Amino acid sequence: MIVEDTKFAELDLNKLEAIKQLEQKLNVTLIAYDLSPSHSNHHKDAPIVINPS
Repeated sequence: MIVEDTKFAELDLNKLEAIKQLEQKLNVTLIAYDLSPSHSNHHKDAPIVINPS
């Protein structure tokens, strides 16, 4: 996968609430990975948990 082809979402509080409701409906936990250079210095494979259940 080429980084230029990756789509990024900008999440505000309304979008995060919609994601939380979808997670509850589907009984899943969604995770996202921060691919930004500043965050990748922390740990290459470290997940960012949006809504831990």
